Amino acid sequence: MTEPNIVLIMTDHFRRDALGKWTPRLGSFAARGVRFENAYCASPLCQPSRCSIITGMYPSQHGVCGNQNAPVPDVLRDDSFMHHLQRAGYFTALIGKHHYLDRYGVGMDVTQDDGEVRRYGFDRVCQVVDDGENMHNEDEYTKHLQRTGRLDEFRKAFAANAWACKSHPFPPEETADGFIGTKGIEFVEEYADSKPFYLNLSFIGPHPPFWHPGEPSIAPADVASPIGAADTRDVRETRVHYLEKCALIDRYVGRLADALEHRGLLQNTVMLFTSDHGENAGDYGIWDKRFYYEQSCGVPLLLAGPGVPSEERRNGPRVSKAIVSHLDLFPTILGLAGVELPPNPGRNGRDLLAVARDEPGSGHTEIHAQLGTSVMIRTPNWKLVFDPQAGGVQQLFNLAVDLKETTNLAGVAGYETVTADLIARLLSQHIRLHQRTHVKEEQRVQRVHIP
Repeated sequence: MTEPNIVLIMTDHFRRDALGKWTPRLGSFAARGVRFENAYCASPLCQPSRCSIITGMYPSQHGVCGNQNAPVPDVLRDDSFMHHLQRAGYFTALIGKHHYLDRYGVGMDVTQDDGEVRRYGFDRVCQVVDDGENMHNEDEYTKHLQRTGRLDEFRKAFAANAWACKSHPFPPEETADGFIGTKGIEFVEEYADSKPFYLNLSFIGPHPPFWHPGEPSIAPADVASPIGAADTRDVRETRVHYLEKCALIDRYVGRLADALEHRGLLQNTVMLFTSDHGENAGDYGIWDKRFYYEQSCGVPLLLAGPGVPSEERRNGPRVSKAIVSHLDLFPTILGLAGVELPPNPGRNGRDLLAVARDEPGSGHTEIHAQLGTSVMIRTPNWKLVFDPQAGGVQQLFNLAVDLKETTNLAGVAGYETVTADLIARLLSQHIRLHQRTHVKEEQRVQRVHIP
C-alpha cells in the first residue's frame, strides 16, 4: 500500500492556545510534523465552518451560512473531498460529530440520517451529537447508554450538573468524547481492508457545557487571565473546566496514535488535528465563538506523517507562521492521497505541505472569513472586520504590535490608507468569487477576465 491512511481529528470550540501544558500527546503529535500557528476557520460557527472544510469553499459559496441551515446542495455533496477519496480507492469513515445536517431541537433518532450522511462521501458512519442535543435526540452514544442502562442517569445528571460545570457522573470512557475516542480506536484495531482509509474522528468537545469526569486537576491560578475582561475566580474556574475537556480529548488522541503504532500503521498514516472554530472563553467578556478575534476565528492546525515536513526550526519542532485557512485542507488532503485536484475556480485553498516547505508562491497574502453579514480579512500584519449592516468597518487591528487585539483602530485618524487598502481587497475577493462572464462577453467587453 503506497497511499497513506489519513486521519482528520476534529474538535469543537478548541482554541489555539489550549495546546500546551495540558495536551502533551498533541504536543508530541506536533513534534512529528508541523504546527501552523496562524490558521483560521472560514467561519467562526459550526455548520458553515464544517461545510467549508469539506467543500473547500466559503459559506457564501456553498450556501450554509449559519447553524440550523439547510444542507449544501447535492452537487457539492457529491464534490466533497471525501467523495474524491472514495473514487480514488479509499475506505472512508466518520465517527462522532459532523453537523452537515442540523437536527437541533428536532427530537429524532439521528441514526435515521446515516444514509444522508453517507451521501457526503462516507462508507461508514457513527453519529454522535453534542451534549444537550442528546437530551432530545437519540444517537449512537445514547443508544450505548440505553444498552448499558445508564441513559436516564445521564440525562438527569446533565439537567442538574452540566451547565453549572459540575462533574460528569461517568468515567472518561463513558462520556460522549470517550465514546467517540473508543470507537475510533476500535476502528483502527479492527480495520482489515486492503484499501487505505480516511477516518474523520470528530469529538464534540470542548463545546459547552464545560463539564467533565472527575475533579479538576488544573488549578485556577495556573490558567491565563482573560483579555479585556475582569479576572475573576468564576472566569478562571470555568476556564479550568474548559481545559479539562481539552485534556480529555488529548488523551484519546494519544491512545489513537498508540493503536495505529500497535497495528504497524502509524508510519503510513497522516494525522491532522484542528477545530471547527475556537472559543473566547471569557476574553473580552465573551463566552462564545461568533467573533473574529484570534481566540474564536483562529484554530489549531497540526499535521504529521509521511510527506509532512518535520525538521526542526529554532531549536524546536517545525512551526509555520504562514497565514493559512481551513479551505487549504481540501487540496492538502487530496494531495496527500495522490488525487488530482478537481478543477473549480471557486475554490481558494493551497497545499499546506508546500506552504510548510516555504515553496515560492505557495502561501496566502490574505485570509478571509465570513459570518452573517460580516466579513474578515487577515493579512500578515493586519485584521479588518467589515459589516455593511452594522455601518461598515467594525474592527481594525495591527497584529504586528497588538497580538491581544485590545486597540481597535477602526475610524482612528492616520489609518485611512490601510483601511482603504483592506476594503479594496475585500471587494476584489467578493467580485472574484461571485461574478463570472462568458466568452462572448469577454470578446465584446475589453479587459474582462474569466477566472
